[in-house]
Amino acid sequence: MNHHINLHIEGTESDTQPVEVEYLSENIYRVVHSPGFVEGIAAGDVIELAEHDTTKFSVVSYGGNVSVKISDTASIIEKLPTLDNILGTVGARRDGNLERVGVWTMPLKSGFEPIEIAIKMACSELCEPTWWFGNAYDSNNQPLNWWLD
Repeated sequence: MNHHINLHIEGTESDTQPVEVEYLSENIYRVVHSPGFVEGIAAGDVIELAEHDTTKFSVVSYGGNVSVKISDTASIIEKLPTLDNILGTVGARRDGNLERVGVWTMPLKSGFEPIEIAIKMACSELCEPTWWFGNAYDSNNQPLNWWLD
């Protein structure tokens, strides 16, 4: 049975986002859907909650997916079916959205180059888009390189 845990949003003092997870063992969970505001994880990743602050976590293992977040200065709601179709060409599944941002999970086996091509095609449908990987870079913008293991 899946449930939600509140994880810390990086760059804030105490803000959290509920993230849907599957319980594996004490303080160990598998992420079910890539979160929109919590960075460093994607669906399929296994995380361990910190002992003294259960809003903080470390990644135990990566699930082979990248999280992609696309935002725009205008509403993307009406464009979501088109974005889903374009990103679906690389196996993407939309895990959530707000009015101006969407979050997709994509299998890394699709390859970074095809994924980035699909993202650029999707962004061409938007006004002033910005996109980023949710679990490929650390807070200092250095590659996590988990895909090299």
